[in-house]
Amino acid sequence: MRADAISARCDRRRMVGGLCAWGVLVAHGRSVRASEILPEDRHFAVFRKGEEIGTHRVVFRAGAAGLEVVHEIDLAVRFAGIPFYRYRQRAQDLWREGRLIASESETDDNGERTRVVLRERGGRLRCDGPSGVFEVAKGTMTDLSYWNPAILAQRVLVSARRGELSPFLTVGGTDDLIEVRGRPTRARRWDVVLGEADNGVVWYDEKGRIVKALVRTRGQVLDYRLL
Repeated sequence: MRADAISARCDRRRMVGGLCAWGVLVAHGRSVRASEILPEDRHFAVFRKGEEIGTHRVVFRAGAAGLEVVHEIDLAVRFAGIPFYRYRQRAQDLWREGRLIASESETDDNGERTRVVLRERGGRLRCDGPSGVFEVAKGTMTDLSYWNPAILAQRVLVSARRGELSPFLTVGGTDDLIEVRGRPTRARRWDVVLGEADNGVVWYDEKGRIVKALVRTRGQVLDYRLL
């Protein structure tokens, strides 16, 4: 076995152990009852080269069938005040007993529109999107699921924009001190790699809530700052 594979496996074991120590693997994404507390909504401002270009919101609701999670992303890169690139995405997910069981996402990537639908069927997830139809194991997440720290134990993710399945690697779990909402905050840092082109860094606080992210994609770095 290659040394890098052994290192990745060891990192994954440390990661799972660390998450269990925080008690967050089962604290998020469960079927929500009235007596349970919903995860806190996440509202990020997104920056590129120090300039704010939009927002990414994640809103949680208790539904009769489980935990409903709504994602709304609205980004615009401008030149001389005129938008020359626009990205909009809206997705609605349904989680039950800690697993994603349904998802619908619509994306407008600068005029290119796509739709991806996931549904539970026969104990598996069926994905229907621009890349065709395929099935994945129940419990597989989309690349919008970073709100749930259990994503760090995933080995593949489904793209909510393209409907493709990509390998997912996490490395880290190191303690860090970052600024969140203008205050120094203890957080745990993870480096993530999705497929061949996208990578970044995510930070979770001691309660397992995502509080910051850096996304490197298409040669750009997007800085997510919690509002």
